[in-house]
Amino acid sequence: MKLYLVRHAEAIERSGTTPDASRYLTTKGRLAFRKIARRVRKAGVAPAVVITSPLLRSVQTAEILAERLKHEGPVVVEKELSPGFDLRALRSLLAKAGNPTEAAFVGHEPDLGDLAATLLALPEGFPLRKGAVLALEVDIGNLKGAATFLWRTDGKGTVTRLADATGG
Repeated sequence: MKLYLVRHAEAIERSGTTPDASRYLTTKGRLAFRKIARRVRKAGVAPAVVITSPLLRSVQTAEILAERLKHEGPVVVEKELSPGFDLRALRSLLAKAGNPTEAAFVGHEPDLGDLAATLLALPEGFPLRKGAVLALEVDIGNLKGAATFLWRTDGKGTVTRLADATGG
């Protein structure tokens, strides 16, 4: 299956007046992620399901992604994608979604980068910038360490493909 790990776009800074869960995307973050999502659509991404953390900045990012990809289903909000998301939660959410052939998960760092490292069998995290998208090919029956890197955006819209990442 194709798995897309998406870090939320740029949000307002942390402050004492806005709870973390209510931090929303900045205008710059919205505009930048719309461009990224358009490039992702051109890469042929068509997830059967878009699942997001309940934190506002992730929900807004997931909505932009779904709109740009012309995703027909709802954006699914799942508590498990809150900070602390891990391989166990990924397995649970994939099963809950019926083990789709393509799925996008919108969430937070360092969780997504740590999960990517686990899936790719890397010794340390695979950090994602705000608004970045990482595309992996995974075997649902063997998630840990068996994923294949397909491509990623750097959060600024640049797409790195497998051949670029390996020097091929």
